[in-house]
Amino acid sequence: MERFFGNRKITLYSSGTAALAQAMANCASQSSAETPEVIIPAYGCPDLVAACVHASVYPRLVDLAPSQWSYDLGALKSNLSPSTVAIVAVNLLGLGDGAAELSRICEERQIRLIQDSAQFLPRESIDWPGDQIVLSFGRGKPLNLLYGGALISAPGDADSTFAPPDYYTARERLLGSRLAGMVFNVLTRPTIYRIFSALPGTGLGKVVYKPLTSPSPLPERVWSQVATAFELYRQKPSYRREIWEPAVAEWTDLGILALTSPGSVLPTEPLRLALLAPDRVARDVLVRSLNRAGLGASHFYGTNLTEVARIPKMVTDQGPFPNASALADHLFTLPTHGLVSADTVRAAREQIVAWHCSRRS
Repeated sequence: MERFFGNRKITLYSSGTAALAQAMANCASQSSAETPEVIIPAYGCPDLVAACVHASVYPRLVDLAPSQWSYDLGALKSNLSPSTVAIVAVNLLGLGDGAAELSRICEERQIRLIQDSAQFLPRESIDWPGDQIVLSFGRGKPLNLLYGGALISAPGDADSTFAPPDYYTARERLLGSRLAGMVFNVLTRPTIYRIFSALPGTGLGKVVYKPLTSPSPLPERVWSQVATAFELYRQKPSYRREIWEPAVAEWTDLGILALTSPGSVLPTEPLRLALLAPDRVARDVLVRSLNRAGLGASHFYGTNLTEVARIPKMVTDQGPFPNASALADHLFTLPTHGLVSADTVRAAREQIVAWHCSRRS
């Protein structure tokens, strides 16, 4: 794995969020800023904020470019200050993270670049412009171990500030068990997921801010599990985007566009298929109709970070972020895992054509 990542140092953590918090803490420790800030996108997982809070850095939100996955570079540059210690480049669903352009900005300003690659893991070695790279092995991630993450950093970077435990926590034992894997595989089936998520108290599909807990590195005994899973992931043939391409081309004429990231080719192996509806009402109607057919559609995060439930006041006080809000209103996703078949795509096409016909009538 170290060779795969350019002979960088790899430390395993209890979650991708914990690894991200350590990356932020490393950047702050290598800066003279008295009140360190980290740039994060205004649309994204609330764990971005949880990592900032745990690392004692201020989460400086920046708006996106219109109708695409990218920072608004003008807004980003205007938010840089002597307190900025890092920019987080988030690879949303494998679309891309704009790291090449961001690395040039970081080099000019002498700040660090963190590549949050929780939702993207290539099968072949690539160039990583970031100073630090974060991976997640949690539920639904490319390398799915149901828990854990990794911080990949240069050999000279600061070592972890947490002592690794010599035992598994109860949660880690449970999530690493065969039973947990069986339960996840059952829930992956769209019909089962739809039924289970509708039950009260499950919390599935709800986006809520949760403070970071259990930030320690994982014990060395976990390495063999991760290394084995990593090799299997690289070798295993997987679902590829091509099965959706005729449908996506057809939907473009109906006003449903694929979300893209500037300078990046559409991924052949996205974590989920990311689509933009014409407006929020249309998006909500589409998600409901697709899910009635058991197709596993999602609003994804559904809101910009300032509006996430329980998010800290330091975040809600920022903004407005019109482009991030627009993305939250328009974006919906469809599954791309191995259970997706030609029948799945055919059913999705039928639902979207029916939506379009009803919209015209």
